[in-house]
Amino acid sequence: MRLKDLNCVVTGGSSGIGAASVERFVSEGANVLIADIDIDSASSFADEMGPTVKAIKCDVRIEEDVKAVADYAYSLWNKVDVLVNNAGSELNQTYDKTTLEEWDRVLDTDLKGPWLMCKHIVPGMVKAGSGSVINISSLNGLVGFPLSTAYGSAKGGLVVFTRDMAIELANTGVRINCVCPGVIETGMMDRWTDLMPDKAEAQEMLKGTMPIGRMGTADEVAGAIYFFASPDSTLCQGSVLSVDGGFTAQ
Repeated sequence: MRLKDLNCVVTGGSSGIGAASVERFVSEGANVLIADIDIDSASSFADEMGPTVKAIKCDVRIEEDVKAVADYAYSLWNKVDVLVNNAGSELNQTYDKTTLEEWDRVLDTDLKGPWLMCKHIVPGMVKAGSGSVINISSLNGLVGFPLSTAYGSAKGGLVVFTRDMAIELANTGVRINCVCPGVIETGMMDRWTDLMPDKAEAQEMLKGTMPIGRMGTADEVAGAIYFFASPDSTLCQGSVLSVDGGFTAQ
């Protein structure tokens, strides 16, 4: 119960790493607001998780939606203790075949979205003198991959955004850190392997990129997110934690 009575906002919290984080937070005693573009899934998941979990529709690319999330969170609770910027959009495409619409969708979701959430939620944390923001970047934000110019640019930008914000917030009592998952068994990974000629072969190839010989799980990433949400991370400010089974250690 290390998060007992803490109030947490999780974007994209109805599936994958976001859902695993919600489950971990609830098990540790937190109250959670899921902000998700898929309100039906988010509402069903919130009902399943119990009375300490609420859901609100939010497209993190749209400032009015983000402001509505902040207003609702601060009407539910007197303060927000944890913000997890998890909502994301992926793209597997070469730089020259990426359309303007695709580029904007990925950058707006994966980079502008976290900025908007911080813009509207973090000032309340600063006023309270405490809080933790956890940005979910990616292995793609640390190293280069083919077919990843839009996604890698957004996730790499999120790493630097975290560090810049960390300096701005250093003396406020609010900490901001970043988790970079590697190859994780989620719906996003399924969508990527579905694009390959042989799905099973693609899955084995992905496992082979991980020195530990397997993909990670959403629950394992949620453990890292929980660390930054908990009091155990009070000295972490602008930290970038790879959760990638040793990939970036090679």
